[in-house]
Amino acid sequence: MLSRLFLRRSRRRAAVCALAAASLVFFYSGDISLADERDDAVAKQDEAQRKQQQVISSLEGVSADLGQAYISLQNAQASLSTAETQLTTAETTLAAKEREQQIASDRLTTAQNSLETVKKESEASKKTAEETSGSVAEIVVSTYQGDNSVTSWSYVLASQDVEELSQRASAVEIGSGVQEAVLSAAEVERAQNANREARQNAATTRVSTLKTEADTAEANAKAARDAAKTKRDEVARLAAQKKSAAEALESRKSDLQSQLDQANADAAAAASRVAQIDAANRAAASAGTMPSVPASSIGADSLGSGYIGHPITGPLEVTSPFGYRVHPVTGVATGHQGVDFAASEGTPQYAAVSGVATYWNSESCGIGIDINGGIIEGHSYVITLCHLSSRSIADGQQVKRGDVVGATGSTGYATGAHVHFQVAQDGVYIDPMSLPGF
Repeated sequence: MLSRLFLRRSRRRAAVCALAAASLVFFYSGDISLADERDDAVAKQDEAQRKQQQVISSLEGVSADLGQAYISLQNAQASLSTAETQLTTAETTLAAKEREQQIASDRLTTAQNSLETVKKESEASKKTAEETSGSVAEIVVSTYQGDNSVTSWSYVLASQDVEELSQRASAVEIGSGVQEAVLSAAEVERAQNANREARQNAATTRVSTLKTEADTAEANAKAARDAAKTKRDEVARLAAQKKSAAEALESRKSDLQSQLDQANADAAAAASRVAQIDAANRAAASAGTMPSVPASSIGADSLGSGYIGHPITGPLEVTSPFGYRVHPVTGVATGHQGVDFAASEGTPQYAAVSGVATYWNSESCGIGIDINGGIIEGHSYVITLCHLSSRSIADGQQVKRGDVVGATGSTGYATGAHVHFQVAQDGVYIDPMSLPGF
């Protein structure tokens, strides 16, 4: 007895545990699903921001307003493409809903015609039934009054001879047959009426159901029609917006070329300036006044493990690499003497090397800084930062690696905030990403 009781309780506990486990699985699976959706949304947002940052970096060398004209065109093209895809979907949905509406309408018409036919049959049957009912009533009245309650003896007694008796018998037999036929017809008509009534009720119900379905299909078709019209209007609006953006950009092509020419002139001036610094470094090294700093003496820190540090802390996200690239507006290949990293407005930028920091300003670079890193591992290094929103050091100040020298911005020919980082080795610009620690 105790063992059975224990077994029942154990089973109950197991059932409760199973239910609780199932609930937890459902709860956590729901959380996981929501988490996945959030992760997907964040990933898409990050990807969109990354692409936007790439576009911004690719427009380096043009002013913010001119770059924005190009971005507006790109955005209009992307929005138009998306709207056109959505319009195709809306029109496909509309066609399907209109087919559904037509089918529902046809079915309703068929059902209504069927109902009308049944009603007409019922009306005709009702008239026949009334006539039959009159005949049956006469038979019933006659029967109760005794007109037809004649026995075989009355035939015999009333007959004068055998021939008359035979005639009387035939007449009675015929009358009886007529009565039976009338009663039989009445029964058949009653059954048919019941069947017609059932058919009419069924047809009425079906018409009501199909009317509801037809109304729903019509409403769905109208909604799809409205959605398609909205998308058509949106496509038309975006097409006009794209046309306007393209015209605005086209009207600025001469400005664009002027700015690109200015950027090339600024780049040449910067290269000349770096060459002068490099020559001075080499002269100092030859004179023994600027010894070479071994890379091993430069320890790892928040700016990385290489002897040339990162310009910002944290992971580096390249938005525009070093080297030649095709300008998105002109389609002409231009040289990019540095590398661009993603960073928001105001992000601190640091001295990647220890040395003398000097101001450098130009139309294209905006607010810039050169840091003469001297001789490291036998090579002369000059670091250049551009597009700063502000500087944190004095012109000609001696800085140490890791000192904050400025803040990220978008001054000069830049469409948005980012880090522009250049490294000149022995007077020649190199890809910073090829250095140790990058």
